[in-house]
Amino acid sequence: MNTFYQKRRKCILAFLLDKYPTGTGVNYCNSTWDDFSCWPRSIAGTFSIIPCPHGLDGVDSTKNASRYCDVNGFWANKSNYDDCLSASVGKHNITGLPPESPGVRIIYNVGFIVTTIALLAALIIFLYFRSLRCLRNVIHCHLIVTFILRNIIWVILHNVILELYETEYEWFCKVIVTIYNYLHGTNFFWMFVEGLYLFTIIVWAYSADKIRIGYYVIIGWGIPIISAIIWAFVKAYLDDDYCWLPADSQTHFDYILHVPILFVLVSNIFFLSAIIWVLITKLKASHNLETRQYRKAVKATIILFPLLGVTYVLFLMPPSDDPVVGSVFKYANALLQSFQGLFVAVFYCFLNGEVQAVLRKKFSNFQESRSIITRYTKTSYVSSPYRSSFHNHSTAPGSNGKSNGDRGKRFSEDSREEEAENML
Repeated sequence: MNTFYQKRRKCILAFLLDKYPTGTGVNYCNSTWDDFSCWPRSIAGTFSIIPCPHGLDGVDSTKNASRYCDVNGFWANKSNYDDCLSASVGKHNITGLPPESPGVRIIYNVGFIVTTIALLAALIIFLYFRSLRCLRNVIHCHLIVTFILRNIIWVILHNVILELYETEYEWFCKVIVTIYNYLHGTNFFWMFVEGLYLFTIIVWAYSADKIRIGYYVIIGWGIPIISAIIWAFVKAYLDDDYCWLPADSQTHFDYILHVPILFVLVSNIFFLSAIIWVLITKLKASHNLETRQYRKAVKATIILFPLLGVTYVLFLMPPSDDPVVGSVFKYANALLQSFQGLFVAVFYCFLNGEVQAVLRKKFSNFQESRSIITRYTKTSYVSSPYRSSFHNHSTAPGSNGKSNGDRGKRFSEDSREEEAENML
């Protein structure tokens, strides 16, 4: 690290000296630092060739990197380090992008794909059954949607879009990165809404009917877009490099995204502390259905909040420069980050008592409907035209006719019940 900062200081000193050119009438590109190497002062309209940087994993320091100095005396936006990378390392490694190893990349892709499938199943359940469409589950749906969108954008970004980071379509890569950062922020702001909703109905004792979902939508979807836009403008004008992707050491500009999320985490700690206090002191002796539902919701939120919040705080930056610690850090981060949404689907949907009851009822009605169809098919066979003469004599007015009428009545009632269940 000392060598890194020494090179940077020398490059800055060279840049200051370049302000006083020794020649006249010739355009130059001044010395500049690109986070990896110091590019010396070069004549306009030429390529500057320097050795590849030392001390980076997967980089062959015996080869050369290049950067073009245009005829107007301005450096190209990107330095060409393609020849510096060894054959076993992808070109994204020079940017410090996670994941860097095939194992970590597989964990991220598998985790995000499995999580997205589980989240889609949970979202379909919440949307299909009308009996589950309360304000609390609507908030769950918004949180689930943020995870689905974020996961999809991540997979697309790291498997397709990154190929554009040194092409004329690099602007599209920057747009996708900005969208990803926005969706990452919405994850936490909808967790903030989860905590705010429980705080409102339990601590402030507001009725859920008085709460407007529109206000929550503004908080969950609206506020993160402000920080994402500000961050994009700052990156465009002050740090327009490497498709706006995070390097090994994040710059102070990234705190534009981090600070609002840290505020959300602190706020949710306050919300959950107040909620737990109220449940312990005031609702301990109450055993009505509404109180039990609140307790279940609080329990799910308490379980999920550490999973979401702690992972973000602990993995904000590596704990040390040790290679072994860094490797463990990357694998642990990959597991927790990629499977976060799966915990949301499990605790808010699959382990939800209301959801389980609705699914059991739906499955029971499905079995009954199949049984009714089977009985109806058998009855149709018995009353077929080939046996009409027999049935015309056996269905004379009397007890048998009454029995058939009762069976038809029960069948119509079962059909109405099945239709009503399908409308849920």
